Amino acid sequence: MSQKRSSLARAPANISVVTGKSAKKEYKGQTQSRPQTSVVPAPLAVPRSITSAMTKSDNELLFYQRALDFITANEPEKRLDIRLSYKSFQAVEEQALALYGDEKYPLVEYSATDSRVTIYTAPTALHGSSAANLQRAIDIAVYNVLVQHRKQELFDRIVAVGESTYDSVDEQGRRSTKTPDAGFKYCYDGRTVLTIIMEVGVSEGYTQLKADIMLWMNEFHCRTAILLYNKESPKFVSPSNTDAYSINERPALVEAMNQIGQTNPLGPYRYRGHTWFGMLDTAVIEVFKRDQNTGTVDNTGKYHVVQNGQMVIQGDNLDIGLTIGDVFPQNEEAIRDIQDESVQLGINFVRNMLAYGTHDTAVSRFNHFIGED
Repeated sequence: MSQKRSSLARAPANISVVTGKSAKKEYKGQTQSRPQTSVVPAPLAVPRSITSAMTKSDNELLFYQRALDFITANEPEKRLDIRLSYKSFQAVEEQALALYGDEKYPLVEYSATDSRVTIYTAPTALHGSSAANLQRAIDIAVYNVLVQHRKQELFDRIVAVGESTYDSVDEQGRRSTKTPDAGFKYCYDGRTVLTIIMEVGVSEGYTQLKADIMLWMNEFHCRTAILLYNKESPKFVSPSNTDAYSINERPALVEAMNQIGQTNPLGPYRYRGHTWFGMLDTAVIEVFKRDQNTGTVDNTGKYHVVQNGQMVIQGDNLDIGLTIGDVFPQNEEAIRDIQDESVQLGINFVRNMLAYGTHDTAVSRFNHFIGED
């Protein structure tokens, strides 16, 4: 397994929530959208050279064209999961590169396990900030436990995973690729071991998100996976009148969003009769681990953070079943005596990460609509 490595500056003593303005670009989901232009790329046709190399199935050609249309449209906040041959995946990847160069989005990934091609376009600010802040909350909690047991020197070996893309090549030479929303790896015995990954998405795509988790656990041999899925209600719809708003209204929009955030931090965020972010109806954290005896991947529990637009967690800390052992390789002797120590998330931190994410999503959607991302 190979990877493009990237590390993030970490300062455990600083517990401020990362907002859209300060979020690191390394996290999937926090790359700003491209400036809107009036020029729309022409739909890509299936090149003859690619057609001849493809499976002669009508469905293969149909699905391939669908993938090309998707990357050409490149509408934000979209995801496409589709079954294609490996050759078709390579062709889609090449076409995305030809259209957009090395920009982060659209992001094209492939799972050799089930021949699934996944294409992401630029996600919401809620997606990006949730991933960054969930990672940050775990980072702080791990540090505090290590300090308590006078093992803080181990913290320097824990590296936060940002935009690293992981590759895994099977016996047929097919390259599965996956980029986590966030996670951790550990520098161990002259190499790095991926220990925790995090995936963030919307509840409507739970089946696809679960497939992502299984790919991480089974093909990339990750020890622990955390899934955070959110549900916005109602779903966002852009204004039908493209001339309804102008760049001059941006200060007024920001002021309106700030006022709403003070009273209804989870939404809805409305401005001039349009909903730029509906209510954050649901937020659930789910944790997956591999059983050391059977090798099977088990769901260790679902932890509801938001239900029906209301925070439902109480107290100071949230226990989602993480332990210090989850952050380290299984055979790391240095934490053998504390591997079952609980790693708990600060509830205020979790609450603020969702509130800032909904606010920033409303603002970024307006900015994108007026072409000023």
